[in-house]
Amino acid sequence: MECSKMKQQGFTFIEVLTVLAIIALATIGTLAVRDWAVGNSRVSEAKNQIVTVQAGAQLWRPRNGDFTGISMTSMSEIAAVPENWADGTGMNPWGGAISVDVDASDSSRYVVTMGGIGNDGEGARLARDFVEYTVDSTYSAGTLTLRFQG
Repeated sequence: MECSKMKQQGFTFIEVLTVLAIIALATIGTLAVRDWAVGNSRVSEAKNQIVTVQAGAQLWRPRNGDFTGISMTSMSEIAAVPENWADGTGMNPWGGAISVDVDASDSSRYVVTMGGIGNDGEGARLARDFVEYTVDSTYSAGTLTLRFQG
């Protein structure tokens, strides 16, 4: 009579844990890169919106250069910005509003404000990116404020 031992084949518990740990680390790394990419996308979209508002303000501006009365609504009404932007509520990439107003201290300037920015790093980066193109550029507590000379 022949006696044969059957050897069980498979993975040890340590091998399984090692593979699961590697998968977990790869997932965490992927999520970090995804968050970074999503943040870059929001910043890029916000920049494009601000450039669109700048162009719209130049189309809206009267010949005398006085921005009194400018707003997202007034620019949307004449299609200086996309008409579906209406009053700018909920239009920025973070779901906050975009607004445009005359600068209270100089009517030849206008102020673009983006509210509801949910990531301080992204807001600060936007403020920094517009420093060279604005009279002043600030970010504080979820709100980006850009003051442009008309």
